[in-house]
Amino acid sequence: MSSPTSLLDLPVDILLLIFPYLDAASFLNLTSTCKALHKPDFVNDSQYWSTLVRTTFRVPNQPVVQNDGARWQKLFKRLLTQSRIYTWGNNEKACLGHSYEPLTSFPATPGLPGPRRRNALRRRHISWPAEMQGTEDLGIVSDVQCGGWSTTLLTAKGALYTVGALDGASFNPRRQPYMQTAMTWPTALRYPPGFVRPSERHDASTAIRQFSSGRSHVLGLSDSGRIWSWQNIEHAALHVKFIHHETKEEGQGTGSRGTVHKVVAGWNKSAALIEGTGIALWDPLQRGGDETEIEDAALVLESAVVPKTSFRHVKSNKRGRQTTGSAADAMIAETVGEVQDFVLLEHVVLFNTDIGKVFAAQIFWDDNEQRIGEPIELRLSEATDDEDPIIVTDATFATDVQGSFRSFAVFTKSGEVLTSNQDRLMDILLNRPAQQPLFTRIPALQHRGVISVAFGDYHFHALHSSGYITSYGNEPQACGALGLGGHGDPEGRLRGIRYQGIGGDGRLVPHAYSEGRRVWFEEQKRDWIQFLTAGGVDPAEAAERMRMALGSPDVRCQGEVSEWVEQQGRDWETKFGVVGGEDDGLGAYFALSVTAAGWHSGALVLVNEELAKEVREACEVRDPLAPQQETSASTESADETTAPPTASSNGLLSWAASTALDYGRWFLGVAPYSAPHAQSNNATPGQPGPQRARTEQIHFPRSFGDSPREGYKYVWAYDHFPRLVLSDGTEMPGEVEFDEWRFERPEFDLTAGA
Repeated sequence: MSSPTSLLDLPVDILLLIFPYLDAASFLNLTSTCKALHKPDFVNDSQYWSTLVRTTFRVPNQPVVQNDGARWQKLFKRLLTQSRIYTWGNNEKACLGHSYEPLTSFPATPGLPGPRRRNALRRRHISWPAEMQGTEDLGIVSDVQCGGWSTTLLTAKGALYTVGALDGASFNPRRQPYMQTAMTWPTALRYPPGFVRPSERHDASTAIRQFSSGRSHVLGLSDSGRIWSWQNIEHAALHVKFIHHETKEEGQGTGSRGTVHKVVAGWNKSAALIEGTGIALWDPLQRGGDETEIEDAALVLESAVVPKTSFRHVKSNKRGRQTTGSAADAMIAETVGEVQDFVLLEHVVLFNTDIGKVFAAQIFWDDNEQRIGEPIELRLSEATDDEDPIIVTDATFATDVQGSFRSFAVFTKSGEVLTSNQDRLMDILLNRPAQQPLFTRIPALQHRGVISVAFGDYHFHALHSSGYITSYGNEPQACGALGLGGHGDPEGRLRGIRYQGIGGDGRLVPHAYSEGRRVWFEEQKRDWIQFLTAGGVDPAEAAERMRMALGSPDVRCQGEVSEWVEQQGRDWETKFGVVGGEDDGLGAYFALSVTAAGWHSGALVLVNEELAKEVREACEVRDPLAPQQETSASTESADETTAPPTASSNGLLSWAASTALDYGRWFLGVAPYSAPHAQSNNATPGQPGPQRARTEQIHFPRSFGDSPREGYKYVWAYDHFPRLVLSDGTEMPGEVEFDEWRFERPEFDLTAGA
């Protein structure tokens, strides 16, 4: 009699086929039954966890980290309770979702009634990431994307919410207010009457599984495979139908002809990857102001298909896959391949295929013709001879392509990220001599675990697998698009931004492209950077160093000091010895996605509130010189023993605190944060420097970055402005000791940001 077959007797392939049918609790219970199943290969099965996260929360796929099962498992746990939306940059049309600050954050404005007072509090530019308002009741947010004048969210229920205006440039002279109304609160995108709202209950035809924000419209792909289009937040969606292409609604995961795999809303076009058709383009649909919302669909009469993009592999009964039997399909499978992903630029379509190739095709669209040019393969190697055959290696095998408007990035199997723009592409597409190489290899993006790159008009961000975001490019008019602080003030300069021109356009120093400049979500880091720009504990001693680092035409000192600051911020939690009791290794703030458009940006961030609190408390200490209920000579004597050497008396500390900020601002030639409200007898009117520093001022503790609240100091409240020995041997002036680098000083490539 044969013994019964146990679960462990089954082949591994059979077990992997069973896992997808289990929910998270059942899966973890199964893998906990014995040591054989509790191995990392099973517990952190990447296929199981990535699929579970994407199907449960509608999180977009991330091909670069598709096989990192441990990461997907951690994300599943944290997405349940910790998703937050942060936005920053230009706040035109209230596109950031936090267009009004609380009244308590500003001095009272007497004489202004409620509405006018709120308008006075509108902030045009936000240079630090701030949490979007009104998202608490939306449930789990799984994706965020920026449009030209908007920011749109996707929830785990498949509902879309938008702030700002979808088309901020539209004008309707027949109907007030003539321009689209800007929504300051997340507003649900609507469907025609009779359709189920995703927030009420699930319906495959309206629950969005993937969406895309263009410059002035939003496209959504539902669970059933239906394409929806929005051009105005106040108007219901239109169901997109084609006269020349077949689309089929059979639900997610189908592979029959007509199935829509992805939609992309571009600068001025819409696009979709359709089974059996390829990548189809059309003009964005608009619902006229006189149309009734009973009309739930619109027929696309003019469209064009990208040549050679219709091929799809057909699964065979045997192991592996096979192509269709035609010779044409066999040739395309070998020379082009199956489209994996695509992006839509202003005048170009880019797509990558399963055989590691990237192609570009020019868009021809006017009143006389609507067509897409023949795709041209892009060389990822640095070889210049077009006659040489392309040798496929990990460095030349493309795994993904991302981009928008006029910029794009290609990801390779070796971990490189190649950036470029539409102007360089046009040299190739028009067969004219190239003025510069097609691709740029920014050092901070190479082999650094970059998952995605999000492009705005002049700036862009990179999301790294470790959960942090780095910024690159320019921010027009100091709008804060880089998310590094500033508004033209010293905080941005200390992060590596140089402001120039009448409008105060900001440009990152070339040093920032060697290691990157990270976007900070911790408020304590902002207070710390503000403290340093105020001159530290001794502004007079630091004056020459501040002039050298932040006010000199020479970029070297600013670049290296900003890198020193970057290293301190990069190791923030370790610096203060904070390790959460149940920390999963993702840190207090873990960015799941990043987006950018126009002059603004956003990110979906998982916030571990307990760990963030630990870090915050580790930065604070009780102020030994804080006023006590009863003051005596003995108490003051005892306090002096606990005070740092740089603050030998309460009077000296008060004077340093009250003058630090204005000192730093004066030495940099910018206005002080707080202006004096009464002139002392010893001060000379109009005289800057020490005489002005002794004037009476209104003191708000956090204004100086040295105190979080009354009775407490930050641990850096007695630190000085950094003093370094620069890479060329130059010693920054000062009387304090030289500061050490937290990590090794990088080898700066000063041509990387050119």
